[in-house]
Amino acid sequence: MTSNSDNFHLKIPVEEIPDKNKKISEIVCSPNLKHVAALREDNYISFWSNLNKEEPLTNVKTIRNDNIHTKEYGGKIFAISNNKCASISLNKTDPYNFKIYDFENGKEVSLTFPDCQKEIDFLSFIDNGNVVMVNAKYYRAYVFSSERKGNVTWACKSMIELKYFNKIYITVKGKLIIFNDTIYEITMWDIEELSIKTRILIDWNYTPESIEISDDEELLLVCAKNMETKETRLYTFSTKTGINLSFFTTKLVINRFHLIASQKGERLFYISGDQYNLMDPYNLTNSIDASKLFENIEVNPIQEPYIIRSDKIIYAIDEKLSIKELVPDDWIEYLRKKLNDRNSITAPSSKKTIDIISEIIQKSKFEPERKKFEGKFLKWELESDDSSVKLTVVDYNYRRRKWNDDKKKQLNILPSFYRKENLEKFIVHCEILENDDFITITRIGVFIWTYKLSDIKMHYYWNDCNDRLEDFVFEKIKLKILSENWTSGRILPASSYETILKNLDIKFGEKELFREFLKSNIDDEFYLTCYGEILMSTFIELKDDKWIRCLGQSCMERCLQNNHLISKISLLSIIFENFKELSENHPAFIASMLSLIGFVVPSPIVIPNSISSHLSSYGRYHHLSKSFLDRLISNLRVCLFSFQESFKDSFQKFQDNHPQFRNLVVKPFIDFYYVGHSHTIKLREHIMDIQKDKWAGYKKPYISKNLNEVLLLPDEEPSLEEVENDIKDLKNKLRDLEKFIKNK
Repeated sequence: MTSNSDNFHLKIPVEEIPDKNKKISEIVCSPNLKHVAALREDNYISFWSNLNKEEPLTNVKTIRNDNIHTKEYGGKIFAISNNKCASISLNKTDPYNFKIYDFENGKEVSLTFPDCQKEIDFLSFIDNGNVVMVNAKYYRAYVFSSERKGNVTWACKSMIELKYFNKIYITVKGKLIIFNDTIYEITMWDIEELSIKTRILIDWNYTPESIEISDDEELLLVCAKNMETKETRLYTFSTKTGINLSFFTTKLVINRFHLIASQKGERLFYISGDQYNLMDPYNLTNSIDASKLFENIEVNPIQEPYIIRSDKIIYAIDEKLSIKELVPDDWIEYLRKKLNDRNSITAPSSKKTIDIISEIIQKSKFEPERKKFEGKFLKWELESDDSSVKLTVVDYNYRRRKWNDDKKKQLNILPSFYRKENLEKFIVHCEILENDDFITITRIGVFIWTYKLSDIKMHYYWNDCNDRLEDFVFEKIKLKILSENWTSGRILPASSYETILKNLDIKFGEKELFREFLKSNIDDEFYLTCYGEILMSTFIELKDDKWIRCLGQSCMERCLQNNHLISKISLLSIIFENFKELSENHPAFIASMLSLIGFVVPSPIVIPNSISSHLSSYGRYHHLSKSFLDRLISNLRVCLFSFQESFKDSFQKFQDNHPQFRNLVVKPFIDFYYVGHSHTIKLREHIMDIQKDKWAGYKKPYISKNLNEVLLLPDEEPSLEEVENDIKDLKNKLRDLEKFIKNK
C-alpha cells in the first residue's frame, strides 16, 4: 500500500505448491460470483475463476506472504472484486494493515487517502467495481474507484464522516448498514447518494449479532441475542419502510442464516448445529427440516468454510473449490414433495405473476371452458349451477400420498347482482400459479385466491372501475391498460382498494367477500406492513372515518402488543405521514392518536434542585439509561421535524379549532417541559415522573435495573388538579431560573 508520503512497496512472492496438510480457513467471492479467493492456514491465498461455470472452479493463481494477518477480530478486510482484485489484511508491524493486489497482472494497487489514513477495519468491493473501506476508530468511510480495468492507481471518490456505531456492514450494492447500540437503531445509508434509505429500531433487550440482506436489498434479516435469557431472535425488516415484517424467538444458537430462492419462492434458510431449517421470511412461525437440501449437493457433509449467495453455494472439497446451485429449478415442487413444506409462498416472483396475467390478457382468445387445475399440492376446480359459481380446492396429503378429496373446501365467488342468464360468461379465464395460488379473470376484475388456514381466501383483487360494480362493463382493453401500469417488485401491486370500498355490501353467496378481504388487509400484518400506506391514502381520499379509525387502531395495537413498541414503531408512519389531511378532515381520530403518543421536546436547561429527576440531566432521564424512549429518538426525529415544518400551520389551525385539546393536552405539557431547542423526543404519558408519591400504588413508569422489563403505562394517571398544581409550581421555578440566567 502506498501513500503520498511513502514509497514503500510490498512484493508478494508467488509460490505454487502449498502444504496440503494446511486447511482452507476462509473463502470470499466477488459480487458477480465469477471470482473466488481462498485463504489457507499457512498464509497461502489461491485465486479461482468461474468464468465458464466450471465445477470445480479453476485455480488461476496461488500466492504466499508471511505478513498476512489471518485472524481478523472485529473487522473484515479479506475480499475479492469483479475485476480480479483481492484485498488482504496485514500484521500491525507493517506500516499499513492491508493491501489490494491485482492477481491478473500481479501488481499492487496504489491508493492515496485524503487524510493519510493507514489503517482500516472493514473493506468490501461492491458490484459497480468500487471499493468501500471503513475506519472504526475515527468513524470514517472511504470510496475508491478505478477509471479503467487494470489501472494500478485508484482515486478516492469520497470520504464520509460517520456518526458513532457499534457494528457496521457493507452490502454488495454499496450500502452501509450501521448499528448504534446507544439507541438500538439500525440505519441503512446509500454512500453514493449520501442519503439514509431506512431506519430500523431493535428491541432494547436484544443485541444484534449478525445480519443478512436479500439480493435486491429490500429485505433485511437481523439475528439478535438476549444476553440475560440467552434467547436468540431473528427479525425480518423491509428496508423500504423500516417496518418489522415478522420475527421468531428461539433457545437455539443460530450459526448461519440466509435468504434463498427470492425469484422462485422465498425462504429463510438457517442452520443451528446440525439442524437445517426453512421458514417463510414474511411469517416466521413454522420451521421445516431442510437437511436434504445439503445432502443433494455432496455425498459427504459440506464443512465450513463455505459461502451461500444468490442461491449458490461455494465450498471446498479435497482442497478444491466448487460452486453449485443450492436451489433446484423445480423449487416449489421440491419444497412441497421432498421437504413437505406446506407453508405459504407469501412473496412469489411478482414479475412471473405479472407476466402470466399480462400474457393471459394479451391472448386473442380466453379459455373459459377449462374448469380443473392441478398444482403442486392443491387442486382447484370451478363448479357452477343455475345460481352460483363455486371455487373448490383440495389439498394433497404427502404423508398418505393421496389427495384429500373428502376434505374439499368451496366458496361461492359469484356476486349477487350478476344476472343468471349471463352466468356462463362470468369466468373469462383461469390459471394456477407456481405457488399454487389461483388466478381468475372475471367480468368484474382479476382475483388471486389462496388457501390459508384450511380455507379459501381472497389474496388480491384488481379492477380500474373505482365505482359500483353493477355498472361496470368488462372490456379486455381495460384489463390490458391496468396490467401495463403494473411494475414488478418484491411484492405484487396493491389491490384496487377504492373499488373494494365502494362495493363492501356486495354478497357472494352468503359472504361479503370484499368486506372480509378489507378487514384481513388491516388485521393481517403482511398486508398491513406492505400496503398500509396505500390503504390509509385510499381511506383519506374517500373520507371514510370508520376505516381510518380501524386502520389506525390496528397500527397502534401492533405497537403495544406484547411490548413490541420499539420494533413495530414504524407502523405509526402509516398514520402520521398523513397528519395534515387527517387533522383537517378527521380531527377526532388524530386527537385520539396524539393523546396516546403525545410528543414533548424537553428543555436542555439543568435544574439541579428540581423535584423531577429528569430535569436535572439535560432533558434526558438518567434512570432510564436503557429506556426505549431514547431508542425512539432517531426514528421519530425525522417524522417530528418534518411534521413541525410541514404542518406547523395545520397543527396551529387544528389547535385553534379544538381549544379543549389545546388546553388539556398541548399547552400544559409544553409549559411543563419549558420547550426550548432540544432535539430529544419523549413520550408524554410514559414519563410523567412529576412527584413519585403521585404514582403510589400504580405501575412505575421506568425500566428496572436488570433491564428485563419494558416501560409500563400507569394504570391510572394523577388527577388533572394535581398535574396543574405541579405545573404551576414548576413554571414559577423556571421563571426564577430564567431571571437568574439572564442576570448572569
